Amino acid sequence: MPKISESYEMGDTSGMTTERLLVIVSDMYRDLARAVNKKPDVYERTVDGQVNDVFLSNGDMNINSTSDKVEMLTSHTSSTTVTWKMLS
Repeated sequence: MPKISESYEMGDTSGMTTERLLVIVSDMYRDLARAVNKKPDVYERTVDGQVNDVFLSNGDMNINSTSDKVEMLTSHTSSTTVTWKMLS
């Protein structure tokens, strides 16, 4: 998973225009959104992953709180079906 930097290199800020600052802030937001969106969502439910969980993304994880089974959504096989792989 990507690490999000705690600082952002803006370069020389002397004489920076408002427009340039807005471009830098836009770049910062894009970089942050990309890093956050790469991380999988983790769902804790009382059921295993369902084949109709099409609203979830590949890589999302399901933890069955009853059985402690951990699964990862591996693919969207159709617009109505997904495939889960058991991890433990």
